[in-house]
Amino acid sequence: MMRYIKTIFTLFIISFLLTSCLPRSYWLLSNDEPTTAAQDTTTGSVPSSSESSSDIPEESLTTTEFGTDTSAGSSTSLSPSSSTTTKKPTTNPTTKKPTTTTAKKPDTDKEFLGVWVSYIELAGMLNGKTVAQAKAQIDQIMTNSKAYGLNAVIFHVRSHSNAYYKSKIFKAAAAAKPLIDAGFDPLEYAVQAAHSRGLELHAWINPYRIGGNLSYAIGKDYFKSGSNYYYNPSSSAAQKLIIDGVGEIVNNYDVDGVQFDDYFYPNDPAVIPKDKAAAFEKNAFDEYKSKGGKLGIADWRRFQVSVLISAVYSKVHTREDCDFGISPGGIQSNNYNNLYADVALWMRQAKYIDYICPQIYYGFLNKSSAFDKNLDGWIAMQRSPSVKLYVGLALYKIGIADDEWAGDDGRTEWADHDDIIKRQLVYTRSKSECGGVMFFSYSFFKPSSGNAVATREIENLLGIL
Repeated sequence: MMRYIKTIFTLFIISFLLTSCLPRSYWLLSNDEPTTAAQDTTTGSVPSSSESSSDIPEESLTTTEFGTDTSAGSSTSLSPSSSTTTKKPTTNPTTKKPTTTTAKKPDTDKEFLGVWVSYIELAGMLNGKTVAQAKAQIDQIMTNSKAYGLNAVIFHVRSHSNAYYKSKIFKAAAAAKPLIDAGFDPLEYAVQAAHSRGLELHAWINPYRIGGNLSYAIGKDYFKSGSNYYYNPSSSAAQKLIIDGVGEIVNNYDVDGVQFDDYFYPNDPAVIPKDKAAAFEKNAFDEYKSKGGKLGIADWRRFQVSVLISAVYSKVHTREDCDFGISPGGIQSNNYNNLYADVALWMRQAKYIDYICPQIYYGFLNKSSAFDKNLDGWIAMQRSPSVKLYVGLALYKIGIADDEWAGDDGRTEWADHDDIIKRQLVYTRSKSECGGVMFFSYSFFKPSSGNAVATREIENLLGIL
């Protein structure tokens, strides 16, 4: 009996030593339990998508002043750390691994140098292509981006309630549908193509925009502004749709980040009056008021957008290696007053975003918003240590003859100078608060042969990338 016990004990010790030496990735890969919707709860004062925003207690809202924000009015504060409605996740949120993985991950401990690849560019590259041709097009994006000296690609995966990937929620984008029907997944291939070249791949989403084709709409919670339809930001069903769509991406694809851009509420006072609820949101706002809500309509709209942003942050962070960023317009007062995006809140409080990348699409001679002064304003804004600051640069403006809204001195700046983007990158690099830049957009790295100024602009830029 003693010999038997000694044998069992020896085998136990050997088994323990062997398993304790296994790498952490073994346990992550071995845990294939799917994350359910019920397990993905928010970690802030914002409720999960299944809850009504009117249930958030008024005491979690405060009015503060901050930095050098030029916006009028107050900033609605949703403090994730102090909420009385905070939920605890029921499972470890970092054990979920995406369905598609790649062996090589990019080095992120360096200056962020990214480029946006828009749905317009993707449609031109993928429409009517065979699978082999589509792969070649995506490979070319990544090969060129690496050659330019970049280290990240921001890939448009959903622009109009559609998908450039295999989705169980959204219809395939028209240009990608034949390829997806043939079994090819553009996003899956793009992630692999990027990572094999040491590039990050961030999935770029327009959350609210449906566009002019209502066949892509899901549910009935939308409204029309101009020729486009948008999901209603105050609708819990619409919020859940957007959050579930983000979850589908981070759960199934090894993306390094998810990014929203500057499309929030459309700037349309005829449809969205500034002093009263619009028709599409009136019932929800009236219900909020009937329960004792004290916010005015503008702050309430900003609150609805922040509800979504906080919940998306939590969804993205069900993956430990994935970031959530936003690229708002460069004029903060417009974001706050017209688009109802409380960017200052997201910057100064943790657990809304991991990075902010304002689109500072202005020359140095722009009369109302010169590049350097605009960037200095963003730097001066209060920012949580957890939030990185990047800068969006207007590659699309190089060589243009007339920058119509730039004032007398700035109108011809882009035609008169061939080193604006270079100087903007140099200026950004001189600011220790800035962690990098993103260029809009990919196709403008190859200007038309007839535009000598734009060609020299690119040559000057590539010389310092």
